[in-house]
Amino acid sequence: MSADATATVSPSDASAAERALEPAIAPHLQLLAHSAGEEVSRTHAKLGLLLLWLSDDVLGAVNADLQALDVTESKLNVLMLFSLQEQGWWRNGPLTPSAIADYLGVTRSTVTGQLDWLERRGLLQRQLRDEDRRSLGLSLTEAGRELLWQALPGFWRACQRLTEALDESECAALWALLAKVWSRLKAD
Repeated sequence: MSADATATVSPSDASAAERALEPAIAPHLQLLAHSAGEEVSRTHAKLGLLLLWLSDDVLGAVNADLQALDVTESKLNVLMLFSLQEQGWWRNGPLTPSAIADYLGVTRSTVTGQLDWLERRGLLQRQLRDEDRRSLGLSLTEAGRELLWQALPGFWRACQRLTEALDESECAALWALLAKVWSRLKAD
């Protein structure tokens, strides 16, 4: 689903946005009607499909902003976790591959690949853990810190652009709804 499909829609006109979405989603709703069982709520499935499309578009938009720095949102997320740990703002225990995978909602093998990529580029380094000298931990390198601090302003601008079509009350409502969806996903 392309972000260009809604580029001409006035941000404050919800019905115009729905009309712009209709041609893209209508065939999928027909497929839903013919392939989902009776137990599947059409309303929930339709919203879930839109969330999936949005997640693809969101990642595409953010990654396009980060492309010049040769880093993706998912790798930047990992660097942010190590920065949070350095700053003392990470309160979820040691940053092990399993902890990172659980926190980000991805597989451990995905995290291992990201950590290896970041280490090969000199953005993370392995070192002996202070609390257990038999195991290795990872930490940001100076190059990792520099890349992170170079990327963060653009990253936050990209995050802002995702919702700037919404007014403050719409942002608050969306926050509450997405927090509810997020909590449900994390509980499963």
